[in-house]
Amino acid sequence: MCATEVFIVLSNYVYGMKFVLDGTAEKVMQPARFKILQFLIHSGPAFLEQIAKETDVHPRMVSHHIDVLEEEKIVESKYELMSVGGSKRGVAVRKCWATDKADAVLKDVKESVK
Repeated sequence: MCATEVFIVLSNYVYGMKFVLDGTAEKVMQPARFKILQFLIHSGPAFLEQIAKETDVHPRMVSHHIDVLEEEKIVESKYELMSVGGSKRGVAVRKCWATDKADAVLKDVKESVK
């Protein structure tokens, strides 16, 4: 193999590991974050309390992990007002969902371990 061919092979390999090399994959692979992300990908948008209950991660930690995933643009969230138990006052709840980047990151991780 000549030097040009080696460069092309390595370039393709590095390109395929975009999220592994930039550190995004490392943040996603933290066990609690990975559980949260998997839940959001498979279940769709969910409220923070639902995520905590389904993943068995404390709600405060879920909020922290969602913040980290939002910084990487893997998850998005917004606050919504909901009425609880017939109350006239709304309660702010955080709704979260996985972005298209989440699938790309997980695919990159899967490819990098082959």
